[in-house]
Amino acid sequence: MQNSLENARQFLRETGEKIKVKKTGIKIFFKRQNLLKSMWVAGLLLWGSVFCAEAAVNPAFLYTLSNFSGPVSFGRVSFFVDEERNETYVLDLGTGLIRIFDSHGMEVYQFGEEVVTGRLVDVAVEKNGDILGLSKSIGKYSIVRFNFRGQPVSTFGLRNLPAGFSGFSPDRMGYRNGRLYLLDSSALKIVTADAAGRAQKGYDLVALLEFDEKKRSALDVGGFSVDRQGNMLFTIPVIFAAYSLSADGKVRGFGKPGSAPGKFGVVGGIAADGRGNYYVADRLRCVVLVFDKDFNFLSEFGYRGTRPQNLIGPTDLVLDNKNRLYVSQVRKRGVSVFEIRTP
Repeated sequence: MQNSLENARQFLRETGEKIKVKKTGIKIFFKRQNLLKSMWVAGLLLWGSVFCAEAAVNPAFLYTLSNFSGPVSFGRVSFFVDEERNETYVLDLGTGLIRIFDSHGMEVYQFGEEVVTGRLVDVAVEKNGDILGLSKSIGKYSIVRFNFRGQPVSTFGLRNLPAGFSGFSPDRMGYRNGRLYLLDSSALKIVTADAAGRAQKGYDLVALLEFDEKKRSALDVGGFSVDRQGNMLFTIPVIFAAYSLSADGKVRGFGKPGSAPGKFGVVGGIAADGRGNYYVADRLRCVVLVFDKDFNFLSEFGYRGTRPQNLIGPTDLVLDNKNRLYVSQVRKRGVSVFEIRTP
């Protein structure tokens, strides 16, 4: 940006014009009235320098996940994108059905009703195509492995939990590169495990974030996902914050409360793309905010409304390897899919 601004200043200097840049706008003072070319060039240079960050991420609405009757009116859901087969698995938390959509967003199969003990709360897909469902019942949890037809083939839990995690009861699940990431959102703890359920490492978010232990019961995790590098991404709505946790336990956070662009109202889902940009859903402001890898605000999109490109109470976010962002919403708005266009 600084180089572009300096180029604009130099151009106007050579043509005898003056330029003044303020935070609230750009003013150009012309000594002569016949320098239309100068005005156009300077304007283009300045426009590009000021808005280059927002142009770096340009989302475009594609479609809503649908079947042959039209868009599917989901309520509360959890979902996972199988990047190996370009399929989307949506767990309808109201019915317990897992519904599978192809690469064009059309439903091709569904299963899950009354096939497990307890209630399915999350879903993931292994590299070999096996489907994992996280099931919860009173005081218990289990991970159910299904084959491609949705038939249960095995059930397992976590083994060899680290010290301090004896009461661990996950309600969210992620999967990346053969590893399970399980979150107990109320206890603010994460455990990573292999595909057989052998625990590898535990993360106590209260300790890592250096919060007062007395505040643990007042906190809760909103969004949760795992990026391509294995970093665990999560949000904590009550403190208006989003975080990235690396495998070695290093935490980076960002977020400020407010109603202006770039500020957090009630944060929900979080995801990251291949360039390191972060996407955060704001349920209250009805937008998805975009930040760069250094947590600098780039842009936001969606906004409350009934048009296809609008969002109402966006909750969870998932990105696939085709630069498509999946956004679940409330009020039966279903799952909207956006293409993230970059230069």
